[in-house]
Amino acid sequence: FIRLQHANDRKDYYALRDVTTDDLYDSLAADLRTRGNAMQHTDVVTLDATLLEVLTESGSHRASVKFSGQIREQAGAAPSPFAEVWHLSKPVTGSQGWLIAGIEQIS
Repeated sequence: FIRLQHANDRKDYYALRDVTTDDLYDSLAADLRTRGNAMQHTDVVTLDATLLEVLTESGSHRASVKFSGQIREQAGAAPSPFAEVWHLSKPVTGSQGWLIAGIEQIS
């Protein structure tokens, strides 16, 4: 979670590419291009993770993880709560690791 947040803040397309599916990468890259040159820094103040589901179907393992906690998006600002569900996938065969396939904001 923190690694992806830092990559997003730095507009590190390569780091995002390494941990996301093609579809999610395309969406995140489009968001970064829309942001332009605006600088962003996110401080993860607290972070909890809960594994919601794991299943195997159609040759893929899939997992859903709920991340929640508090983040600060501006220096000196009070932290604000957040909650997201990340959907991850991994082929049953081969050596590819888990990739983030989708992110749902559930605030």
